[in-house]
Amino acid sequence: MKTAIIALSKIGLEKAQVLCSCFPGADIYAPERLAAPGEGAGMAGGSGAANEPIETAGGKPEKTDRSGDSEVIEGGSNFRSSCEKSASSLLSCSVGVPVLPLKNGFAAAAAGIFESYNAIIFISAVAVAVRGIAPCLAGKAKDPAVVVIDEGGRYAISLLSGHLGGANDLAAEAARCLGAEAVITTATDGRGLPAFDNLARKWGWGLEYLPALKHISAALLEGREIVLYSCRPFTRHLEGRIYCTERAEDLSRARHGAVLVTNRLEPLPLPAGVPQVILRPRNLAVGVGCRRGIAANEIVRAVKEAFAGAGLAEESISCLATGEFKEKEEGLIEAARFFGVPLKIFTREEIRAAVGSSATSEFVQKQVGVGAVAEPCAVLGSGGGPIVLPVRRHGGITIALAEGELFPGEA
Repeated sequence: MKTAIIALSKIGLEKAQVLCSCFPGADIYAPERLAAPGEGAGMAGGSGAANEPIETAGGKPEKTDRSGDSEVIEGGSNFRSSCEKSASSLLSCSVGVPVLPLKNGFAAAAAGIFESYNAIIFISAVAVAVRGIAPCLAGKAKDPAVVVIDEGGRYAISLLSGHLGGANDLAAEAARCLGAEAVITTATDGRGLPAFDNLARKWGWGLEYLPALKHISAALLEGREIVLYSCRPFTRHLEGRIYCTERAEDLSRARHGAVLVTNRLEPLPLPAGVPQVILRPRNLAVGVGCRRGIAANEIVRAVKEAFAGAGLAEESISCLATGEFKEKEEGLIEAARFFGVPLKIFTREEIRAAVGSSATSEFVQKQVGVGAVAEPCAVLGSGGGPIVLPVRRHGGITIALAEGELFPGEA
């Protein structure tokens, strides 16, 4: 998680340094007057005990045009580098963490940070943080996690994107680091009920139909039953009135909401008008064999065609899997990067042991020392799951899919 810590006073900078020990790689930002060389204010334990809060120009900042000043807000990861261009304003702290200046005023700088990080910790009053981020809010599917810590270090408050962005967990970790109390106000957490957007984030699953989630959460909070359908055994216990099933026909009992855990694309028999969210578990391993020098775009196209033909969701890809004789194949490496999954490599011995009933080829045997690649590698990549798409050939590429458990290592 790419984290920015915004400290608005000398005392805040001291706490920011402590937080950096718990959030390696975090960037610290402070007003230019505190980050300026010779002030000593940016140093943990630096001179000057007085607390000097930031001045925010008398109230709520105006909405910032993010496509404007390219020096301040260039979008994405460029924001940090734009701050570093002012080398004279960069102060190395006693623990080696530089303090970056909040350039061109608090409102503009806050907007740039909001666009560039997926986690932000303010050490300030809640009102200051709210005014800083308010013009930037885009929705829970896009907003970063935002946590506010008071300058006394007593509370770590989850302010924005508690579930999907991970602010609740961020607040808990920050509180642990400072010996503070985490303040979590999301309703489901307060009642011990599941928040499916939070679970999807923790498990690395995709989530579809996010707007319907508020209706499902409301049903749980009001004690009404929702149905959780899963294409594979769902082994996690969840509190609340949740009817779990692997039978699609049981969805007929859904009245107040349904959570569909499936890697299939075909529609399920859900009563009309019932709120639904779909969770896409990452449990489909893609076994790949290919000729030498194959381009990444050809592999990507072959995988996409295989998933579309099988009626399976690409969001459920857990890995690409192949043999050790292909571990340096650039096309495979780039294709795995395209899908955002690991490339798992298996030895010839492992592949031979997993061939099972897979069709073998004498030509492949002569070329790489095993009679089949795609199917046994898919099985190995899935943790021993069944083949759900037998080997398919796409002009120099072989693809097979195997389905693993929802939670690897659990029955």
